Amino acid sequence: MLRSLLAAAILAALALSTQAFVAAPLNSRVTLPSSTSLDASRINAKQEKRKRNRENMRKFKKGGKRGTSKKKMMRKVLSSAARQEENEFIAKCFITVPPPNSEEDDGNKQRRF
Repeated sequence: MLRSLLAAAILAALALSTQAFVAAPLNSRVTLPSSTSLDASRINAKQEKRKRNRENMRKFKKGGKRGTSKKKMMRKVLSSAARQEENEFIAKCFITVPPPNSEEDDGNKQRRF
């Protein structure tokens, strides 16, 4: 009888020490890092970024009445007038004018090429 009690005690001690082989209870949850939760947060962050970009694009877009101020229009007009004046000056600089007294010397000189 003593042997059976001793065997039962040893079996009980072994059963308590081998909890790694026992299934976990249903009410306690073990949190394991999973890639799906990380992917979900990345997708959510990307969607939020797209939304912010769309809002900023609408907020800071150029064109329409917002982009054409009176100051910009006047600068364009003045710069085009200055550009036209400069082009006329450059054109006048390169006009070929015969040197003075060239009409008199044309008959006496032979042209050399």
